[in-house]
Amino acid sequence: MIDVVTPDLYSAYANDLREMFQQRFRVFKQRLGWEVSTDDGEERDDFDALYPTYLLARDQSGALAGSWRFLPTTGPYMLRDVFAQLLEDEKAPYHPLVWEGSRFAVEGRSTRGRTSSELLCAVTETCLAMGIRELITVYDARMERLLPRLGCPPRRQSKGMRIGKEIAFAGRFDMTHATLASLRAVAGIRGSVIRNAFALEQPAVA
Repeated sequence: MIDVVTPDLYSAYANDLREMFQQRFRVFKQRLGWEVSTDDGEERDDFDALYPTYLLARDQSGALAGSWRFLPTTGPYMLRDVFAQLLEDEKAPYHPLVWEGSRFAVEGRSTRGRTSSELLCAVTETCLAMGIRELITVYDARMERLLPRLGCPPRRQSKGMRIGKEIAFAGRFDMTHATLASLRAVAGIRGSVIRNAFALEQPAVA
């Protein structure tokens, strides 16, 4: 199940967020060998200082299984400010109803597919609740192969480009009820995967 951690919940989830930064260190620095900033066994960057929303996935035992980070495109975000070459000379998205997902981290080989499906369902649920229309994200070749199998092919995808050790893509995804239904059908998920009550009663203003 997934907890949606908005900035107003940072204090209540302080230990969970610390655990997330430690997991990101294991995933991105130790397992994938990315050139990322680390400090005392944690991985975080400048975008974590911009009050993002986080999704935290827990497995059946309660252990942290994965996480994802989200920021609106009206401020700094990774595709525009770090991976601009993936825009292929197109203008970077800038709209309050277009958000970026970054730092998608999942652990546990046997449960990786399920955790990925739950995170994708959770972000779609969250975007629908907040009135967000589109999600953009940068991902590697492994996710490029996985996304269609999870029922979430991108509406639009850039060409693959080598960035560091990885072949990277930028994808754009419609946040719709149809997207959520497809994700749930493929994963066999019947209802909401979000377990904490987060206040998203009013949609974002265009």
